[in-house]
Amino acid sequence: MSENTTQQKSLKEVMRRFLEPIIWRKKNYFKYIIQSLFIPIVWIVAILFLERITIIIQLGDFSKMNYLIIIFFIFVILSEIIIYSTKNWWWMNTLYQTMDDLFNVYLKKYISLDNNKVEKVWTWKLVGIMYDGIFRWSELLAELVITGVSLIVGIIFTMYMIARINIFLPIIFLLLIILFCFITFFINKKLLFFRSERYEYKNLVLKDFVKVISSKNEILQSWKLNKNLDSLSYYLSQWSRISKAMSPYRTINKRSAPFLLHISLGILFFYIIQNLPNNNLEISFLVWLSWTFVLMQKTVADFVKFYTDLNKQFVSIEKIWDFFDTTPQIQGYEEWITFNHKNGTIELKNLSFGYDENNLIFKNFSLKLQWENVTAFVGPSGWGKSTLVKLIAGYIRANRWEIIIDGQKLSKTSLKSYYRDIGYLNQEPSVFDGTVRENLLYALSEEIPENTMKTFIYQAHADFIYDLPQWLDTEIWERGVKLSGGQKQRLAIAKIFLKNPKIIILDEPTSALDSISEKHITKAMHNLFKNRTVLVIAHRLQTVKHADDIIVIENGKLLERWTHKELVKMKWFYNEMLELQSWF
Repeated sequence: MSENTTQQKSLKEVMRRFLEPIIWRKKNYFKYIIQSLFIPIVWIVAILFLERITIIIQLGDFSKMNYLIIIFFIFVILSEIIIYSTKNWWWMNTLYQTMDDLFNVYLKKYISLDNNKVEKVWTWKLVGIMYDGIFRWSELLAELVITGVSLIVGIIFTMYMIARINIFLPIIFLLLIILFCFITFFINKKLLFFRSERYEYKNLVLKDFVKVISSKNEILQSWKLNKNLDSLSYYLSQWSRISKAMSPYRTINKRSAPFLLHISLGILFFYIIQNLPNNNLEISFLVWLSWTFVLMQKTVADFVKFYTDLNKQFVSIEKIWDFFDTTPQIQGYEEWITFNHKNGTIELKNLSFGYDENNLIFKNFSLKLQWENVTAFVGPSGWGKSTLVKLIAGYIRANRWEIIIDGQKLSKTSLKSYYRDIGYLNQEPSVFDGTVRENLLYALSEEIPENTMKTFIYQAHADFIYDLPQWLDTEIWERGVKLSGGQKQRLAIAKIFLKNPKIIILDEPTSALDSISEKHITKAMHNLFKNRTVLVIAHRLQTVKHADDIIVIENGKLLERWTHKELVKMKWFYNEMLELQSWF
């Protein structure tokens, strides 16, 4: 296959993918095309009306003038009513339904992406890629319909009108349009590299900007703002440098359409002067010819603007494509064997894992955990505890491994069915903008009776809910800012009670709480642990001293393992940690 054929195939694939949302909403876009036709048609009727009026004026026959003007006014008013109505009914529906379709498709894809890869991506960068890409994609499709329809109708009408002068003139006009398209394509190809580089600096500006916004309290204490501002200024200067390099190409791109259209108009007038007998030009002829080219110039200028915006903003669409094309999906999320809970025994065999395969966190790691035990993982930060429980939960997947849950290999198990039996709570609980009720029921597929919900709320020591202004229907705002840290944790524990999983994973659930809050959380967790397999990560050893099994992890290796009482007797690493925590 030749290079040109490959490029053509690639361009065809890009266009097919870009236009795919139109296929999803064929009826909507058909209506939208009909609505878009009215805009150039109003212009065309206005030109034909001006031609007819000037003919009447030249002939001095004013008998039909009033009638013609009334008809024209009626047409214009009706057209504007139709355009206004259809724009509100069809255009708005089409735009936002396309956005809805794309959010549905890509959020579902995101949820099923391999977390090994997703966790390497900066969260705000990912938010920017997805939101910006979907927004730009929807708007560009809408603009494509309007400008595309106007351009096609404008070219056909212009060719028809100049064919009235000479049948061969439309060919010259068409060649000039092709030349214009070639110049536009060539210029935008030159600009493509600059746009990609500029997009990266735009993201770096956003990153530094978000860093300042989210680190306000730290900046107030240390006043490191100047460092961030210097970095921001550098990225903006690079952004400016790239924009200056793009400027000559953008000017040529913007002026090529008017230049070629003026050349076309000059050629036409030259032909007319040379070929009309006695240079007898009718006023009506000059009127329709001039206004036809005004229409054509406006149409082409609108299309050039759209094509420029398309190339400029297409980077956003390509970013979302690149991210989802290069990030693999979770293996076996739905298609493998359904998980069947039996007794909760967990066994790890020769597990090896690292986000970078050249720097493994675990290497040939083996471990067996018993059913209905509370197992605590302790040890300094960065030694693999959180990574280990994420592997057991199936949120990330080992490089080489075997994790066996209830005699079922996790590598062959449908994770969707397995996640139903997993309850996960960390020090920053999952609380979102909405009511308390919406937060509690988010993970459930069925409704829960009010009395059942109330029972679980009390078991989770989350009865503070009934002191809130609207009880379960109280809005808690983004990230639960209306609640304290302890209240958010107890709300999260109530969510786990409602889900009723068989395996519970707690990652530093009380590390950021005061003693009173910790006391409430500990009582709530004691209720939660009954008849369940529980894995707890903790730095505060007081919270795990009653665990059935305590495992000390050091640099991805099992260092010590026993009950609290026995580990104290051994006077090894665990005992050293106890002594350092003088309050214990």
